[in-house]
Amino acid sequence: MNFSRLFLFFAVAFLRFSFIVQANSLVKVGSPAPPLTLKDVLQAPEQTHGTWEELRGTAVVIEFWATWCGPCVDNIPHINELAEKFASRPLQFISITDEMDVELVKRFLERHPIRGWVAFDAEEGTFKRYGIDGRPQTLLVDGTGIVRAVTNPTSVTQQVLEDLLAGKPLDFPEVWPLLPPLGLEAGAPMPLLQVLIRPAAPVSVSGFSPGGINDKNGRYDAYGMTLREILSKAYQIPEIRIDATEWCSKSRFDYSILTPQHEEGLRTPLLKQALESTFQLKLHKEIKETQVYILRKLDGQEPKLRLATTQGSYLKLRKGEAQLLGRSVDIARLAQRVLGDESFDQTELTGLYDIDLKWDGSQPNSLIAAIHNQLGLELVADHRKLDHLVVDSVAETKTW
Repeated sequence: MNFSRLFLFFAVAFLRFSFIVQANSLVKVGSPAPPLTLKDVLQAPEQTHGTWEELRGTAVVIEFWATWCGPCVDNIPHINELAEKFASRPLQFISITDEMDVELVKRFLERHPIRGWVAFDAEEGTFKRYGIDGRPQTLLVDGTGIVRAVTNPTSVTQQVLEDLLAGKPLDFPEVWPLLPPLGLEAGAPMPLLQVLIRPAAPVSVSGFSPGGINDKNGRYDAYGMTLREILSKAYQIPEIRIDATEWCSKSRFDYSILTPQHEEGLRTPLLKQALESTFQLKLHKEIKETQVYILRKLDGQEPKLRLATTQGSYLKLRKGEAQLLGRSVDIARLAQRVLGDESFDQTELTGLYDIDLKWDGSQPNSLIAAIHNQLGLELVADHRKLDHLVVDSVAETKTW
């Protein structure tokens, strides 16, 4: 069995959805910061609740993050460096997660220390109040409790924080030139039709991390996607079944589609035309014998599954912990969305279950043993004839 390929299935299903910075935050610059409802505030003085009353007179850098968020983890050294430089100043760093497993976060902090307070959102009240659908996202609040910036961690510099403490306007890089392009002027009407593909802009310019999606008012924007991911979206074929040259999985692009009268049905044909023109694509579909994985019951044994005890379904891969944590999850979702599009559920189990699956992240094949020992199920290799998208030729473009 090709375990490395299986592990690729497992990772792709999660990582493409994890790292979104939401541009349409409910919080407005210049307005009072909404209340913070926090619990288990780590690395703070005793009896700290993290309310704005407690923080009065102190500027605050709020970081919305998660242990499973790659860009969040990548930015920890940057935020730590700033926290070190401002340790003696009236500036508090607070990293807020909506994760429920306190012990898991504590273990994470042993390997990836975070300076400042680390707090847990109480029943996701703070995330909802601030309109946080993705992460990382950073808010800068002055000592009077007024929001001075909604941004991303890479845009927060020492000078920005000096200006925050001094009450000066915050100087962030301009996204657009002084004379914006056609269609982006202030007060300009929305285009009737627009399709745009560009090399992926840095997060500091776009405000979105790789994988970010903004689907609003008939406009669909996607950020930091590889060409293989975009082809998968356009032709409705899993990435693993797109046969293309190596750079198609490395170079990243942003794309945007705006259709007349919000006609969503036009998005796919327009995207296909734009891709074929931009990259001089020549491709065809082909049915190929494909290795798949079947999830099924063990002969003569009952599954070791715990019926769901909580409301609200979620399924998260904690990559650093090599752990899959799910609540109220059906097995079909486990097979299709977690193990990949080439995995099929044949367990005939119809209930909802709470799952806490752990394995050795350095040994991808240990996932098979974990499914067997902890869930009482087996994953076996098989073959089926499935559609592949074969890219015969493609022109590589320049990126930022």
